[in-house]
Amino acid sequence: MRRIRPLLIGIAIVAVYWGASLLRASMGIEWSATSIQTFVAGLGIKAPLIFFGLVAFRQVLLIPSAIVLTAGGLLFGVGMGTLLGGAGIVLSGCICFLLARGMGGEWVHERLQARVSQYDERANAAGPMLVGLMTAHPMGLLTPFHLAAGVSGMSLLVFLATVLLAGPIRAASYSVFGSSLVDIGSPRFYVASGVLILITLLPFAHPKVRKRIFSRWK
Repeated sequence: MRRIRPLLIGIAIVAVYWGASLLRASMGIEWSATSIQTFVAGLGIKAPLIFFGLVAFRQVLLIPSAIVLTAGGLLFGVGMGTLLGGAGIVLSGCICFLLARGMGGEWVHERLQARVSQYDERANAAGPMLVGLMTAHPMGLLTPFHLAAGVSGMSLLVFLATVLLAGPIRAASYSVFGSSLVDIGSPRFYVASGVLILITLLPFAHPKVRKRIFSRWK
């Protein structure tokens, strides 16, 4: 499943854009960053609160973070999309961490099944650095490592500091891309897409990462 995850996310993003285009046409909304964000601003405080809730509780709603964070950039712009998205990631991460710590290792085992050992071992071995990288990277696994951190020796304060730094990075990556969707085909869109792809592929520059990933395809 993880092998085709980037493809599925890409398809979902295209579907979101297509659906937004149909909605825009039916409601007569001008397709520009200013008009979209003006329309959203007209909804008042409900719009950012709903978006924040979607990010924070996306696991329950089965919404990939890539989709909702990209939508944040489109609807609120880069700045607000990053702020709300980053805050939502921090809250969801803390919820996972505290749930795992409160419920214990057996509860986490049931949620992650056989994979819990590898997540737990990595979270204990690399600690905050690995949790931070997984949180910041656009394709990083959030829930498994946040749960594993909860049953590791990591303190809540260290975990909170880690996701506070890493969460906005992930949110910003998708917010920049999302804000460019109104200008598909423009230089801005290609730059935003290129930056997102570059950040996604950056871990492949490390030989150990390449070896581990490619060995799974054999």
